[in-house]
Amino acid sequence: MAGTAERIRQIEEELAAMQAGYISRKIIGGKERFYLQWTENGKLRSKYIKASEMEEVSALVEKRRHLQAELKRLKKSPEGIRDGNLKRKAARSMTNITGTLMSEDREIATVRNGVITDCDEALLPLYLKRTGDVEGWLASRAIDGHRTNSRLLKKALRLRTADDAQTALAVNAATLTDRYWFRPEGSYAKYEDIRFKENVFDSLALYGDPNGFSHKPSRTPELTNTGSYEKCWRRIDGAWWIFKNENQNEMFSELFICRLGEKLGLDMAHYEQDGDYIRSRNFTEGTSCNFEPASSIMDANEDYSDCFDAIRAISPVLADSYLKMIWMDTVCYNMDRHTENFGFLRDVRTGEIIAMAPNYDNNLALISRGYPNNASRENDGIIRFFREFMQKNRAAKERYRQMELPVITEAILDECFAEIPMEVDRAFLTVFILNGQAVVQQIITQEFSEEISESFPASPLMSL
Repeated sequence: MAGTAERIRQIEEELAAMQAGYISRKIIGGKERFYLQWTENGKLRSKYIKASEMEEVSALVEKRRHLQAELKRLKKSPEGIRDGNLKRKAARSMTNITGTLMSEDREIATVRNGVITDCDEALLPLYLKRTGDVEGWLASRAIDGHRTNSRLLKKALRLRTADDAQTALAVNAATLTDRYWFRPEGSYAKYEDIRFKENVFDSLALYGDPNGFSHKPSRTPELTNTGSYEKCWRRIDGAWWIFKNENQNEMFSELFICRLGEKLGLDMAHYEQDGDYIRSRNFTEGTSCNFEPASSIMDANEDYSDCFDAIRAISPVLADSYLKMIWMDTVCYNMDRHTENFGFLRDVRTGEIIAMAPNYDNNLALISRGYPNNASRENDGIIRFFREFMQKNRAAKERYRQMELPVITEAILDECFAEIPMEVDRAFLTVFILNGQAVVQQIITQEFSEEISESFPASPLMSL
């Protein structure tokens, strides 16, 4: 049985690496010419075969034909049928999740009936270290079923389930931001077999493109593309980029904060405008890091003080990065920092948490929901959250006072405005951000004995 299954896997790997196609003969201008033809993304492609290449191409086409015939024969054998049934059963089963949790081609946990029976503790995903809940971990990796285009995507893929864990397992729970995946019992798949190499459903996921229904079901990273916004992954020049569907104010806020953070020397995920959409390159691609969201250790608890304490227990360096992110969020009025839009980078080989992930997902900051009532930052809810954080956590406040925070100037803001060709009220935003910086700095430098006051400290705030 194992021999047949292994041979099936070997043939499938070899076929995946080979150029598909057949040799076509054409008469052009009275001359006989030969072409290699194949279908790619629903379109017929062809490549001219030089006379010197004919023997080699013919041999490869013949070899592919023999491999396909052997694969068909093996899958029809009793052992092949049994192997196929085991794979399908494992992929469908939700109440009996049995198989191996993988990191690339390294086995890191054995799972039987949804329970981890043994594991490499150092490499285990942080969520599983905290909870041991395999089905919950699988479900956390699934596309948000409330997104309109999520339902369209599942329909196009003939995926008849509303269960998040089953949705993730349809692509082995693989994502583009880490190397974890699930190999069901009976499967001999390798990481190369299951990792994403293309995505023909990008436009359907991004804006509901009806042409997406014309594609045959295939492996797509969209089933594990989490978050509430309509978005998609696109492969451009060999690299994966995340595209998001945002309105103009959201797009401006995301781009502006990205540029501002970069000019201040902060670690930012880089965003660009691409027509009507905004895009950012996958910051884990080409690295030896896995991304894990802060929810892996904090669940949904986004309290600044609790998050700081938990992160500081891991590393003071990580805690400093977290404080800089909260500083930026406060100054730039980010209303939506939660435990799914920041997190950690872990070494794939050792499991060590080596850094906070770059600052990303600032589309609900600044003017994303319109302009605030005034630029003074008085009675500002985000400032209030920061003040409460400083009053509650003296260790965090002391660390702020010791670290060298970047300084935003009007000149830096002008540079950011110049790089983003969108019409906004520059004067208002300049005053709004600089006042935010001034108030935050006064809260940090305020003596502990003065913190019983709920009023904003006197400050040389700018006005319009």
